[in-house]
Amino acid sequence: MRRLNVIVPLIVCVALLLPSVDALAQEAPKPAASGRMALYQVDFALHESEEGKRLNTRNYMLLIEYGRGNRHEPEGFSHSGFGRIRANTKVPISPEENKVMYMDVGLKIDCDLREAEDGVLLQIGLEISNFADPGQAASRQPLIREIRSELGTAVQLRKPTVVAVVDDAATKRRYELEVTVTKVK
Repeated sequence: MRRLNVIVPLIVCVALLLPSVDALAQEAPKPAASGRMALYQVDFALHESEEGKRLNTRNYMLLIEYGRGNRHEPEGFSHSGFGRIRANTKVPISPEENKVMYMDVGLKIDCDLREAEDGVLLQIGLEISNFADPGQAASRQPLIREIRSELGTAVQLRKPTVVAVVDDAATKRRYELEVTVTKVK
């Protein structure tokens, strides 16, 4: 009898939950407002110059699927198409005696993409960090220089667009972030 008092309510609960579980299992990812998935190639060119002379250009590329929510999006980015680039060095630092932590030094780019009528809307987070003095790399407490830019903008497809220009306050260097977006499919 005691066993029946436990089993019967359990069976009733399972029977009531089965339709809900079945509906969740059949629920597909929601496509974009237009009812389709799209794939975009986002090319970044980071130009570095000093006193008007271009010193270096580094290129980065993301393929971003639009129309499916991404569970790995950071706070502040919407459920559209998201991509992230990290080109860093993990640097050990010792803020306290006998304690080691690691700091990322290098480049970080986050990009959120949404379709628009005449192109795409982008929300971009850019962070560039490096050692204030390259000889400090082995120091327990290196001095780090950091440049950040967060922006929201619209760009036309297949048209290279400079979306951010940042001067390094400690040097005469200037960084320009150029973006080109191409619809792949």
